[in-house]
Amino acid sequence: MSSNYGNFDSFCRYSNLPACNLFDYDYQQHCALRGFTTAGNGRIENLGLMLISFFACITCLLFIYTAQRRTAAVGRREMQILFFSYLILSISAIFASGGFIFNRTILVYFSAIEIGATAATAWLLVVNAIVAYQILPDGGFLSVSLTFLSGLAFFIGVGYIALDSAFNWTNTFDSAPSRPELMRNYALYTTYLLWPILAISLYLILQFNLVVRVLRERKPLLLLFPAFILFVIGQIFEFVISRYICSGTTGHIDGSMFACLFTLFSFGGLWAFWTDITEDHWIDPAVEWVRPDPLPNMREVIPLSNANFSSSFVHSVPRNV
Repeated sequence: MSSNYGNFDSFCRYSNLPACNLFDYDYQQHCALRGFTTAGNGRIENLGLMLISFFACITCLLFIYTAQRRTAAVGRREMQILFFSYLILSISAIFASGGFIFNRTILVYFSAIEIGATAATAWLLVVNAIVAYQILPDGGFLSVSLTFLSGLAFFIGVGYIALDSAFNWTNTFDSAPSRPELMRNYALYTTYLLWPILAISLYLILQFNLVVRVLRERKPLLLLFPAFILFVIGQIFEFVISRYICSGTTGHIDGSMFACLFTLFSFGGLWAFWTDITEDHWIDPAVEWVRPDPLPNMREVIPLSNANFSSSFVHSVPRNV
């Protein structure tokens, strides 16, 4: 009995995944995106995804800049690397899934970049969860170097798998050469579809433990779990609802643009969670902020030397807060 593990045929028939661009097989989609016609009689198949991906790029740059200013936040450098990876993913998605590039070679290269960035972003998510425990000094040379280099290794490694799968450089990753209609690729299936699920699960477990057992708080969970739910909603749009949206709009849009949108919302929730559990700025112990107390509770009575005065001068000593 044959297993469906590794098969992309069903995914590519009902969804719009960059991995589908890698297979040199003329598969039949349930509902092919027609998109919109441009002024020069051109065609953009997935305009909605392109616009949302562009907005995601702007959001990433904003988060990277804001993280730079949060000088006391734990893992700010590592968080910047995570959002830089998501930035690369969003840029490549415009070209790989926008539906305006029809040259297969160019399309394969952009699809490989998006797939590699997806795997790298998933890994960097786990790294940021580990960094929060401060096993190594966060923001230090070793921590930042390990974060960047390990993410780069994931990006190059999975990107190479995608390129080799498309161009058959070594014929290593074609898992069913006798049945091309299955579009079977175990390595791509594992690194692109299953690995992100595992990484997100590890991130949730590590962060839940950090918040509940280390920080002993509950409020940040109100940001963490909605971010996860938003991501799940996006995947439902991608893999379940997409076919119905495409059919209902006669191929103008599908669920991929909503998957992109809810993924962006999810990263926004991730950012909110991180900012909630970290500090913005260092508190300088050498600088004390003294607030004048309108009703001081401590008074020093200094008697005046002039005996002609029957009263005393009362000097209020403000309370430090």
